[in-house]
Amino acid sequence: MTLAELRAKLKADRAKLADLFTKAASEGATAEDRAAYKAAISGCQQTVDLIKDAEQAEQLEAVATVDAGAAGGQGAQKQNEENDHRVYAAVDQKMTPTQEITLMAAAAAKSRSYLQAGIAKSAVEILGEEGYAAHVKTLIDRARAKSARTMQKTNSTLTSQDGGILLPTPNSSTIIDFLRPENTFLQANPRRVPLIGGQFNQPRGATSSTAGYVGEGMKKPVGSPTFNGISMRSKKIAGIVMVTMEALRWSLADLQAYIENDLRLTLGQNIDLACYFGPGTNYTPLGILNRPGVNTFDASATGAGALFANPKAPTVTELDRVATRMILAITDYNIPVNPRFAWTMNYHLMRYLADARGANGQYIYPELQQANPTWKGFRVFVTNQFPANGGTTTDESTLALIDWSHVLYGDEEDITVRTSMEATIDPGTGTLVHLFQQNMMAVLMEAMHDIALEYDQAISVLKKARWGSLSAT
Repeated sequence: MTLAELRAKLKADRAKLADLFTKAASEGATAEDRAAYKAAISGCQQTVDLIKDAEQAEQLEAVATVDAGAAGGQGAQKQNEENDHRVYAAVDQKMTPTQEITLMAAAAAKSRSYLQAGIAKSAVEILGEEGYAAHVKTLIDRARAKSARTMQKTNSTLTSQDGGILLPTPNSSTIIDFLRPENTFLQANPRRVPLIGGQFNQPRGATSSTAGYVGEGMKKPVGSPTFNGISMRSKKIAGIVMVTMEALRWSLADLQAYIENDLRLTLGQNIDLACYFGPGTNYTPLGILNRPGVNTFDASATGAGALFANPKAPTVTELDRVATRMILAITDYNIPVNPRFAWTMNYHLMRYLADARGANGQYIYPELQQANPTWKGFRVFVTNQFPANGGTTTDESTLALIDWSHVLYGDEEDITVRTSMEATIDPGTGTLVHLFQQNMMAVLMEAMHDIALEYDQAISVLKKARWGSLSAT
């Protein structure tokens, strides 16, 4: 069989595995059902071995052809290749799991671009042609080492028409590494928990039991703790990048960078917004600042007890007092100050604090001028996902102090990448994009996650802050 036929056979055999597994794992499964499943697994593994042998044969043939035609100045190049054991001017093969995913997405997109031009080239062939042959071999070697369970569902997948490669399961930090540059929520390193079957459930203490010192013969204190629960359910985040079919002319590295940057920006910022302010629907996480039990302060309050006499021009004394009250609101719940405390704010609020000067022109908070700013001894994260134009006055923002050791981020450690050049896309502008008709392709990436808090009181949030606003009133 040819290499293409072997890949087609593997595709067909793998499609049957899910049904065979369901039958073999059912309560009424017979010995024949289990034997049939094991035989199917063995058959897939044999086909993978044959594919590996066929690909190695192709590589040997390519090398033999080059050697036979080598002459003149190619001798020095060949010697150099033998010395460092890699092809001259080859692409660096060291890649992070994030780069592996976006590289395969780029190769799949380019494969479809060739297909529309009437040229059948798999993602594997494109990778080899553009200098990633060693990386392809690594992917295939990893795939061969996979267990039967992993063969049924890989954590990173491309549709079979996108190259038929069984990608290596990325390590658990892949999705975090991919999104962190555009996402302050993930930069703060919340505690990671796996979502098993898309769920995470854990009881937590709402009130504590009673304890105390007693004398001889005295009654011991009796109390009962109360409990509520932490519950997370997978919420799907998806992003689509559209590129014209002229991507055929792009280098694989350029196409990879374009896809990666666009997806990182759109997915990262949307997750940031949802994790802080999500409404908590069936499809969207409940943002940690919208939890009913967090310590909440209102910057717009007036009259006795108001935080600011003038909400748009607070004094340094008022700012310091508010910051102290936000810190104590957390510690008064027996949550000790630790290095995981951090502020999150909008650029307007941050610049207002950073630019504040005393009577002699000196910066009041010089620590905010640093590359990694701090305020009141805690790190500061700055994000545009905190509004600068919120509220009824259209110039309100939010300031949050969070103990990130009590913030839970659950995900399925799963990134799915697909491509299409036939779909109809609704970009939200009211005008549909018909990919085939408009000579375009789309790359889709999906991930599943949810968030929760161990203790709602581990967060203090100041709402309706107007200092730093550019509004004159």
